[in-house]
Amino acid sequence: MPEALGTGNDAAGGGAGEPTTASLARWSLLPVAAGPVLGTVWWLAAPGGRLYGEGSNYRTWDERDLVFAALGAVAGVVLAVLLSLSRRRPGLPARGLAALAGSVGGSALMWGTGLLLGRIGGARGVDPRLAESAFGLQSLSAVAVWPAIAALTVLALTTLWWVPPRGPGGDPAEGPEDDDGSSGARGQGAAA
Repeated sequence: MPEALGTGNDAAGGGAGEPTTASLARWSLLPVAAGPVLGTVWWLAAPGGRLYGEGSNYRTWDERDLVFAALGAVAGVVLAVLLSLSRRRPGLPARGLAALAGSVGGSALMWGTGLLLGRIGGARGVDPRLAESAFGLQSLSAVAVWPAIAALTVLALTTLWWVPPRGPGGDPAEGPEDDDGSSGARGQGAAA
């Protein structure tokens, strides 16, 4: 599936193994496109939204934020798994940053879409005397859940699945050289 999203490692790419601009655009636009879809799901599924609950009931306000955060967490994990499936290809850091930027935009669009649908399509049990009863987030930090989960999951999966780079002969790449020009393998070979 990551190949369908484009890894950008084709001959038209910039440097050897560097992701193309089209690949980076795909990785940043994927979460942005998912934002309005998840915002609609949030509006439908959250208490006080379109389907159930009362917006004037203060006990449901935290649950509304938790539904938003849970949808963002699921989106972050799915995005990170898609990114990590292409872990052995060069350009993962650039694609990861593009996806992280896209998840920031996707989370903002998710929030904005839910708010817009709450105002246009209506919400259940809104009390005009309580501004908090209108459909929205009480905890704006929930907007940061999607990008944070995506970044942490990419870090964790990349760390778990990390494969050392290979040298020209297929052997693991040489370590840094010491001051005397040796490859850092002390105690091996002739003593100096």
